[in-house]
Amino acid sequence: MRHTIALLALLSCFSCAKEDSPAPPSGGNGGGGGGGGTFTPPTTSYWRINNVDNASSMDGVNVNILANQMGVNKPFPDLGFGYCQLRVFNDDSNLDVRAAVAEGGYKAYFITKNTTAHPDSMRVQLDVQDQNSSTFGNYFYRATGGKVYVSKSGGKLRFTSDGNLSMEGVKYPNMQDYIYNSQLTFSQVEP
Repeated sequence: MRHTIALLALLSCFSCAKEDSPAPPSGGNGGGGGGGGTFTPPTTSYWRINNVDNASSMDGVNVNILANQMGVNKPFPDLGFGYCQLRVFNDDSNLDVRAAVAEGGYKAYFITKNTTAHPDSMRVQLDVQDQNSSTFGNYFYRATGGKVYVSKSGGKLRFTSDGNLSMEGVKYPNMQDYIYNSQLTFSQVEP
């Protein structure tokens, strides 16, 4: 019995461990990032689904006042998609991401699939309006893990995925079985 209690206590300690945040880029201020690894914010915006770049303009990004929600809604013609919507958000409407990131710095947010109850986490979702004849329909994807970096330059925030994010999705009307897969990469700066 004592061994079982000791094992359970040890497992609970490991389940609460938090991964270190990345170090600031050289010459920059981490602004909440701090310790282990590197990140250099991109200087251009991009959005790729399944390694295909979005050829339409990268304007029209929406970021709310606290920056705990970022979204962009654009057609994705090179994949035969109509409008696609990318959303990066935290469920806490009072979380002030803008204040958490110092000018010239960045902060890493860990991606969760479901509710983001922690101030260091974000959710990433992608809605796809597929207009191809063999796969036609509306798909709703969510990132299964990874990180989103929020950086600040010139007072503007940039949201950048940590490489290619794996996405799992459902197709309307079967909204409970996550059997579809996609890849997502993005870096979007607020207007």
